[in-house]
Amino acid sequence: MAIPQSTDHVLLDIVEPVNRYFHIPISSKIVDGLKNTSITPNQVTYISVALGIVSGLAFAQGTPAGMFLGGVCLELSLIFDCVDGQLARATGQSSEWGRLLDGIGGYIAYLAVVWGVWIAFPDHSLALTVITIFSILKAISFDYCKQYFTAKVQEGNDGARREIFNAYGRWNENRIFILKVYFYYLQFQQWIFHGHCSSLQAYDKEAERRGIGHILTETQRQAFCQSIKPLILLWRWNGHEVCLFLLALFGLFGFLDLILDPLAVVMAVQFILTLILHRYLIPKESVDESPEVEN
Repeated sequence: MAIPQSTDHVLLDIVEPVNRYFHIPISSKIVDGLKNTSITPNQVTYISVALGIVSGLAFAQGTPAGMFLGGVCLELSLIFDCVDGQLARATGQSSEWGRLLDGIGGYIAYLAVVWGVWIAFPDHSLALTVITIFSILKAISFDYCKQYFTAKVQEGNDGARREIFNAYGRWNENRIFILKVYFYYLQFQQWIFHGHCSSLQAYDKEAERRGIGHILTETQRQAFCQSIKPLILLWRWNGHEVCLFLLALFGLFGFLDLILDPLAVVMAVQFILTLILHRYLIPKESVDESPEVEN
């Protein structure tokens, strides 16, 4: 079995369907028009965040016009959220700071949208609490899975642990607050998937180096890819983009309140069952080595 196709930075099979078949084709056209201009990826990120905030403010009005405008702005925010990364790769402007900015900006935009919907529909506060919690968990977990599965299949190592190793190194070189937050964000991912995490003070750099130094052979990578195929199909529906897309879509047609309760239930059940299956199918990693796959 051949190693599956990938985009320039992540396995194609794990890309969320709403992005793969709708947002990315549109954003690619926008990137074609922007890549020879002076507009930077970070500026596009700011535009995406601003649109998300405007969407939240529009939803908060609770009027048909507000719902429509909120849906339009949210959808544009999702599209431009794809543009910034593509533009960075197309123009060679990819950077760790840009990736951090994109991630933080995404959370700001999302929380603004949820706040707006919350103001408009206070009777659905429980559903919106569930949606908020599980959207954040989905975003954090999906980010982990993209790094883990892509690196494991394409390179044979644990990309998530490698990212922690690199983040710790960057923090040692430049001890700014945002890098500290990012380190603990990555540790929270480890806690979700493996039940353990580490503080900056207790972090064992040499043990992590040994862990990421364990490289799977091509045969092992192919076996691993085959074994986790059902899991990838499940995780690609667990990103937060689907939730936001549905909020935008139902907002456009004025039926946003009808989707909140069922969406909360589906999101919670879907995430919990997928995580249980993940913990069952993926061997628990030790501190010193990544899981091996039998030939």
